[in-house]
Amino acid sequence: MSDLHAEQATNVVLEIDDAKVAKVIGRIEEARALIDAGETDAAMALCKDILKTPGVPLNTAVKVGLLIRDLGQAEIAELVFVNAYEKIRSVMDRLDDPERALLPAAEALADLGRYDEAEVLCRKAIDAAPNNLTVAVGYAAFLVHRDRLEEALAITERYCDLTDSKFNGAIHFAMIFDHLNCDEAARACLERAKKHCKSKTQRAKLDFFLASKGMKKTAEDQHGMAVELFDGFAENYDTQLEKLENNGPSMVLTALEDLNLPKTRSRRILDAGCGTGLCAGFLRPYAKELHGIDLSVKMLEISRKKGGYDFLARTDLSEIVTYPEGKFDMIVCADVLVYFGPLTTVLRNFSSILKPGGWLLLTVEFENNPAVTTGFKLYPSGRHKHTNDYLQKTLAEAGFPKPKMLKHARLRNELGAPIFGTLVAVQKPALSFV
Repeated sequence: MSDLHAEQATNVVLEIDDAKVAKVIGRIEEARALIDAGETDAAMALCKDILKTPGVPLNTAVKVGLLIRDLGQAEIAELVFVNAYEKIRSVMDRLDDPERALLPAAEALADLGRYDEAEVLCRKAIDAAPNNLTVAVGYAAFLVHRDRLEEALAITERYCDLTDSKFNGAIHFAMIFDHLNCDEAARACLERAKKHCKSKTQRAKLDFFLASKGMKKTAEDQHGMAVELFDGFAENYDTQLEKLENNGPSMVLTALEDLNLPKTRSRRILDAGCGTGLCAGFLRPYAKELHGIDLSVKMLEISRKKGGYDFLARTDLSEIVTYPEGKFDMIVCADVLVYFGPLTTVLRNFSSILKPGGWLLLTVEFENNPAVTTGFKLYPSGRHKHTNDYLQKTLAEAGFPKPKMLKHARLRNELGAPIFGTLVAVQKPALSFV
């Protein structure tokens, strides 16, 4: 244990490297998954390995300590906590960067149960940078956890008054409050967002959130606004998914390898909702002809520049008349159906253009809340989650048999937490009259 203590003192730092934090958070979620699966020895080994990582951020190390404590290793956890607190205390007066020093130290102190000291650092951070979104979110979340919701709302109002992007600020805080299960505060932020909603793109984004809270939408032209919304995503799409550690394409790739399909370049393949072409590279060895389709012209333009597809076309997955002509041997649909609630029309469209014996591989976000009886639910992220039962029922209605593969894995990170997805691989019957 003394060796572990020494390694902690050497490696734990206050400064945050975003890429390193994302990777460490991913490993922490792996440890949590191992704990949930009852694999405590593997979870403990992973926690110790995380703590030995050079430059592991201080607040992240404390979270690992909390996991170690949950694993029943109180003595080791206490070493982590004592080391963390001593390090913070030794530099408390010299911390001045609001986002990369004060806020992480405050988070660590809060996790250690030292709330008064944590709030001192939160106040120092917000006073130094009242228009910094990360700082405002961090302090608001701290206040929510301390059951001081009115003060948290005051922080959001102050931030939105100071920023030029009042709409985006209000929307972001609506997401944060919803994530923290503060429904009333989330609704208040959405009402504030309405006052600053100016463009079609903003109305599209707002309507996603309003619908998720059961509130009245602002407009009817959902198709037109969705086009503008996704066009707006195009330029930064790949970068944003990297930050979220997007795993959707990787889930499809893993499924293809597990199915052991021959890489004979013999198939006519459709990448449905291809976006900026994240799946093109690993689909190519299977394809003699690779088609990419998407609703967003700007997304398609980026895919064209990358050069991964033989053919590209603007397509609305809900409208069969917009699809390319002919039948396909395989359809891949990764990270797309999350933007649909009912999947009946899209899956029937897929079935109608898939050859007998052809494969459909798709991902959705996993809905495991038994209270969701409709089979799907829209969340404030603007995306839907779907249940296993709904997927299998709707696939059957579209003419597909029981999936050959249905499994769950982390799809992406959102607000520091993992979002789990469902991968489905299903083969259309070789004898089909659909």
